[in-house]
Amino acid sequence: MKMIRNTRQREAILGVITVAGRPLTVPEIYALGREKSARLGLRTVYRNIRQMVEEERLVGLDYPGQPTRYELVDGRYRNHFICSLCQKMFDFTENAPEVVFTPPAGFKITGQEVIFYGVCPDCSAKAPG
Repeated sequence: MKMIRNTRQREAILGVITVAGRPLTVPEIYALGREKSARLGLRTVYRNIRQMVEEERLVGLDYPGQPTRYELVDGRYRNHFICSLCQKMFDFTENAPEVVFTPPAGFKITGQEVIFYGVCPDCSAKAPG
């Protein structure tokens, strides 16, 4: 296994994802990362994200009709919420309804994805009325 250096660019990427507290797209990571490291390039972001996914430090979330978003791998089960107005994705780790499913005979569940859609608090506050 090759040793990956912790560069300023990599630290900026991880910092942005950590502080955001929600899954981010590559363009979001790039824009927020440039605020921390002006020398951060888009190719660098893509390369580092790919490496961190391979290292299992980040996971990509792929939902139909949505761009891939990335979040830290921390071993917690997460539900997600997508705002239908701003298209941002949020974690619903706390207070999420529990989904219980018994698989048919012979099936073994190794993972689960639950996604909710609606309007986030920021967009609700901006809505007229």
